[in-house]
Amino acid sequence: MSQPPLAIFPTVTIVDGIPTTLSTDLASHFGKRHDDVLRGIRNLCAQLPEGGVRNFAETSVTDEQNGQTYPAYRLTRDGFTLLAMGFTGKKALAFKLAYIDAFNRMEAALHQPADTQRMELAFSLAAEAAAQVHRTVFNAVMEGDADEWQHSRYLLNLNYDSQGRPTLPHAQPIASDQMVVSFNSLPQRIADGEIMSATDAQLATLATACTQRLTQRAQHREKQAARPGLPNLPADQQPAQGLLRMTFK
Repeated sequence: MSQPPLAIFPTVTIVDGIPTTLSTDLASHFGKRHDDVLRGIRNLCAQLPEGGVRNFAETSVTDEQNGQTYPAYRLTRDGFTLLAMGFTGKKALAFKLAYIDAFNRMEAALHQPADTQRMELAFSLAAEAAAQVHRTVFNAVMEGDADEWQHSRYLLNLNYDSQGRPTLPHAQPIASDQMVVSFNSLPQRIADGEIMSATDAQLATLATACTQRLTQRAQHREKQAARPGLPNLPADQQPAQGLLRMTFK
């Protein structure tokens, strides 16, 4: 199994109510070959009593590039601490502290009164969102030129299916001719000239579309007023204003 790209953020997930991390995530975070991490875990397990070995659970992972399955270990906090003692180097201490902080935050959250199922879902989605961002940014840097990725922006979506169940988070680049802005701030941003890439024709098209929509709404309200028995929603019951994603082409 090849050496993974360096991961910036530690990955800690809850399994059976216990914060854990995978040996593959450790290898990625510390910039080590997974084979070397496996060798270190096996050497360590050979020296530990039976109780200590429980901190290293054998498992397997699937390589996203070739689809093959490889052996791995899932480590508890104690397992990570034992293994990380042998990690040295200039950046090793910072990486250890980052992992310890991740374990601390996970354990603190577990001790707070909350819905366990909801908490596990939150940690799972957060971990997947981080992985999505990691893959998206990594691919952008490796496949694009400097002018493309150095000024890149990304949009992370947490979606739900028709049954209200959360789906996998999705990260996607925001193109240079796109923007994400609230309806309330859009007029001011246009007036301040922040939408530099928009041409006169594009701004005129936007203004025309807004005028047409206002006309349609006025006509609709007139029809409602002319038909008794149909409620006319007051301003405080109008649909909430959200975010607008615009593409200028």
